[in-house]
This record gives sequence, C-alpha cells and structure tokens, in this order.
Amino acid sequence: MRWFWLIGFALVLILGGIYAYLGGFRQPEVTVITTAKPIFLAGRYYNGPVQGDEFGPLFRQAQQYREKNHLQGTLGNIYYNDPEAAGDTVKAFIGLIVADTVSQNLPPGYRYSTFSGGQRVVQARLEASYMLAPGKLYSGIKEYAKQQKIPLRQVYVEQFPDAGPAEVLAVVK
Repeated sequence: MRWFWLIGFALVLILGGIYAYLGGFRQPEVTVITTAKPIFLAGRYYNGPVQGDEFGPLFRQAQQYREKNHLQGTLGNIYYNDPEAAGDTVKAFIGLIVADTVSQNLPPGYRYSTFSGGQRVVQARLEASYMLAPGKLYSGIKEYAKQQKIPLRQVYVEQFPDAGPAEVLAVVK
C-alpha cells in the first residue's frame, strides 16, 4: 500500500512538472490595442460543428503545408463566432498567417482572408504550448472584458508561432 502512494505521488510530480514546462501555470498578459496593419491568412473556411469530421483535419493540413514548405507562415485562425455561445457551431477560417497575398502560390483549395488593420482589440499573449494556450487566452480575454466592461464582437484571431507567445485578438464593439 505504501508503494502505491509513493508511485502515485511521483506520477503527480512528473505530470505537474510537464504541465508547468508547457506553460500551464502561466497567466496571459491582456491589454487593449489598435491593430497597426492587416493580418493575412491563407487557409480554408469552415462552418459546422466543433466535433465535425472536417474541422480537426483543417488544422493538421495547415501544419503539414507549413512543415513541407508548401506554404510559409504561422499557424493561425479567425473565428467569426464563439462556439460556446453558438451551440457548438463554429464559423472559422483555418490556416496560416502569411506576410502578404502575392509572394506565395496557394495549395489547392486554399484562399486568402484578411483581418483589417486599425481595429480596436483585446489582445491576450501567453508563452505556453499551443495545446494549453487557447483556453487560458480566451478565459483571460473574457475576464478582462468583463472587468473593464468592454463589449466584444465575437470575432477572434489566433496566432501560434514556433517561437514567442501564442496570441488571441478579440475585436471590441
């Protein structure tokens, strides 16, 4: 029985260490900014259930295009609604944030979408794994907006660079 408790305690320490290493205990930095320039995305539009068969593969496809150098950019998405508030239906543009809309040939089925510059947004940034960051970033934005009484439009831009903090921008009404 004693060994069982020791092994359990060791597992909790190991899992806690992994969670801390991935950034699980960090809190996002949240501020209000005005975007300086447009953000260009190359990807595909999705409108359907979060648990839909097509939703997850869009993320993997973008990652594969980037890994195989078919398209250069940072993993990123634009969400046009809040799936929690919309009954588990998501409207999103999934793909890669790219420098411009002319320097690269798009893979089949991909197109460009633009998030206009000059918009007032709540920005949340966090040095954490892309697996943990979204939940912390969205909760940080929602809590900040609630505290500051800032109404949001339910349009979000996500960005997950290889180096540097993950980021979510939420458009202010």
